[in-house]
Formats: sequence, C-alpha cells, structure tokens
Amino acid sequence: MSLPPYTPATPTDEPLDYVKLVNIDLAKFDDPVGRQELARDLYEAATGYGFLTLTNHGISDEVYRRQMQISNAMMTLPPEEKAPYEGIQALSSPAGGLITPEEDARGLYVGYKPAGPLGHKGGFPKQLDHYNILVHDPKNRPHPEIMRPYLEETQEVMSFIRNNILKKLLSLMAMVLEVPDEVVQATHAPGGSKTEYIRYMMCEPRPKEESEKYRDIFLSGHTDWGSWTFLFSQPISALQVLDHQDGVYRWVQHQPNGLVINFGEALERLTGGLFKATIHRVVQPPESQRHLRRIGVIYFARPADDVELRPLESSPLLKRLGRDKPMDDRVFCMADYLDARKHGWKRYEYDIDRPMDTAKHSDFFAGEYPDPEGHKSLGKFDNVAREIYVPVLKAAN
Repeated sequence: MSLPPYTPATPTDEPLDYVKLVNIDLAKFDDPVGRQELARDLYEAATGYGFLTLTNHGISDEVYRRQMQISNAMMTLPPEEKAPYEGIQALSSPAGGLITPEEDARGLYVGYKPAGPLGHKGGFPKQLDHYNILVHDPKNRPHPEIMRPYLEETQEVMSFIRNNILKKLLSLMAMVLEVPDEVVQATHAPGGSKTEYIRYMMCEPRPKEESEKYRDIFLSGHTDWGSWTFLFSQPISALQVLDHQDGVYRWVQHQPNGLVINFGEALERLTGGLFKATIHRVVQPPESQRHLRRIGVIYFARPADDVELRPLESSPLLKRLGRDKPMDDRVFCMADYLDARKHGWKRYEYDIDRPMDTAKHSDFFAGEYPDPEGHKSLGKFDNVAREIYVPVLKAAN
C-alpha cells in the first residue's frame, strides 16, 4: 500500500521571537578534539534552555521525509480505521484496546490516543491526535494496514536513534559529568525500558472559539517525563520554550531535516537538576500557518525501568556543584515514576503568561484517571490543585 503524498509547509516569514539554541553537529563526534567541543556545547545547552538542535545525525533526508509522510498517512486515517488501534478504550467498551487498563495505569502508551475522555485526560484537546509504536513490543501488537509495509523501516529508525544518536549523546553526557562512559550508558541499557516509543502526531486547525477556550494552546506547558526527546523539526511554527533569562516563552525555529532535542525529568533527576527538564508547549501557529495541519514525528527515550532517578553518585562535577542529592523527597525508579506522574504528581501550571479564567477556559487536565479495580497507584494526585510555576530567573552575565 502506497503512502498518500505529503508536501511540507513553507516556513513562516512572520518576524517571530525565536530562541537561540545550541547546535550539536555530530559530524565532529569521531574527532577527539571535536568531541570535546561537543561536550562543552552539551553543557551549555544543559545549563541554558535544556533544548538544542542536532545536525549531521545520520538519518538520511529520504528516510526523514518518509517518516513525515508516514506520520501524515497514519494521522489522517478516518476515525473508523483508527478505532481498532486505540491504545485503551473506556473500561465499559467491549472493543478493549491495544493495552490493558493495568498497563495504561502504569504509563504504557501504545496505538492511537483514545477518542473519548480518556484521551483528553492527559492534557490533549480533541484537535490533537497521536499514534505510538513501542521500541520493544513483546506482544507484537497490530498496526493499521497502511503502516505495515513501513514498520520495518520505522523500527530501523528507532534502532538508529537509540543505538547511535542516543549513545553518542550519553557519551557526551559522561564527559560532562566526568564519569566513565559505561556508567551513563548503563542507565539506558538496551531493552531496559518497556515504555520507550516513537510517536506520530497531528494538530488540526481549529475554530477561533475552540482555540480561545484553550487559551490558544494546543499542548499545555509541560516537561517530558523521560530522559531525551528527539523531535523531527517541521516548518509550521508552534513549539515554544520558556526562557529562564526573563520568564518569556519564545518560538523554536525550524531546522530543515534537523532534530530538535530536549531534556526530560528523568535526565534532570539523574543529574541533580544540572540538565534541566525543558518547559515547553505547542501553541496556535502564526496567522500565515493557522489554517494548516501540523504533522510531527517524535522519539521518546527513557532510562531502564529499574533505574532509580537519583544523581549519579560517581560524578565529581555534580559533587562540586552541590547537585549530588536527590531533587525530590521521594525517589522513584523509572517505571514507578511514570505511575506517579500519570496520576498527577509534580504537575504544575506552566502557562504563566496565559492565566486560566475558569469562567471561560477549559482545563487541560480536568478529572481523574479511572484506574482498574485493584490497581495500587503510588499516589492519587489528580484532585490536588496544580501549583503555579514561578520561574527562577538566571542572573545576567
């Protein structure tokens, strides 16, 4: 089955306030001097925005374009063709889903976002849809027919990101932390994470009234739960990052055929806060692109399930900086951390420049997850009011 044609949008020429990100050029990695330079660049990104761009990553332009084309095909299937491949459906539904309620409660994401309230509960309004494919799927879950001829290639892309790009970044991280390479690599042992996945994603244009209901935000300000997020850059401007120099959200500029990388909460905890989890969001595109469908491809890397999210004890740098103590009063392993976060632990209101008026705005995270009977969550935090995030601004140089 052939893929429908897909033509990327033309980048906007509107004068947006772009953030200036560090770029990691992996062409330098094999040269010892270049690798030292890259480690310094990574440190700058870690202590700056927690966002960076990646070029010369090794994914060919052809494969890059086809992944975007696959995402477009998967996201634009009619609802009746998506329905059998939803990750989880309502507990009362006889259709079931690709994962069990117990797997869902533990933070496993597979298949399409549920079409009903279960899908919206995670902070995703109805105009945003996604489809997840696990890196390690012992159940060999089925995929829509249009995906099947391209599944092997997608698995090769996931393998390349994990076994080549991620390994290089972990090596640079080891250099920054002044620890042996194997110490950092062990945190992401191959096959150690049951929840690592690639995501195809779509944001549909929406009516003005609907957009205003969500404060012109498609995906509320948040930090990712894992370690590294790899986003295939695409030309419709909508991604913003919170700048801790002045507390202002700024746009992330398109990097043709590049990857946009951000750090997640697990990485932040493994480094005692040195690699700060990036606060970012997806908003209404600029006027010239507002009518366009936004297609995305994202890979979410995570530490192995049993890795405790505490600072690496052997790092001299973390000790010198006073970042060798756990950030939280509760230390979870990665698998348990997903459970806690899914149930609302450490959830903040990050859209500080667009305060919610309960009289006219809808809450992205309203309600509670309907856990299966007998599931012993690590804590139910859904009914706890979200704390308003107050950015700690960095001192000017």
